[in-house]
Amino acid sequence: MDLIDILLNAITDPITYSIIFFIYVILAAIILPIPVEIGLFNPHITPILLIIILGIGKGIGAFIVFTISKKIRIKMKDITIGKNWKITKKFIVKSENFVRTYGHYGLYIIMSIPLMVDSITLYLFSLLNPSEEKTVLTSTKFVIINIIAGITRGTLILSIFYFLSIKLI
Repeated sequence: MDLIDILLNAITDPITYSIIFFIYVILAAIILPIPVEIGLFNPHITPILLIIILGIGKGIGAFIVFTISKKIRIKMKDITIGKNWKITKKFIVKSENFVRTYGHYGLYIIMSIPLMVDSITLYLFSLLNPSEEKTVLTSTKFVIINIIAGITRGTLILSIFYFLSIKLI
C-alpha cells in the first residue's frame, strides 16, 4: 500500500488524514516526485485547514532540503576547486547566476505552479544558491517563500476546481 492509498483510506478521519497529509507534503518536498494537490480534496476537512497544512508542510520540507543542500553545496565546491572540471564549473556558475537573477520571485512563482514537482525545484534553488558569503536565499527566506507559495498553490487549485464546478470527492 502506498502513501496515497493510506491517505485516501483515512479520508473520513480528519485528524489522521491531516497528519498523513502533512507527512506526505514534507516527503514530497524532500524526495517524492509526486505533486501534493490530491491531498487537498477531502469533504470532511475545511479547505482552509488543508491549505495551511500544505503551506507549513512545504515550509518544513524546504528547510530540510535547504539544510541538506547546504552541506552538499560546500562539498561540491570543495570537489571542483583545483580540478580541471570546466563543464561542471561552468554549469555551477550558470546555475548560480540563474538563482541570483530570479531568486525570491523565481522560487515563489515556480513553487506556486499547480502540479509542479517540488523536490527538483527546491534542490535547484538551494543547492545552487550562490556563495555562502552573499547568499541570495537564506534558510528563513527559503522557508517563508515556500510556505506562502504552498498556500498560493493550494488556493489556486481549489479555486480552479470550484469555479469549474469539478468535484473529485
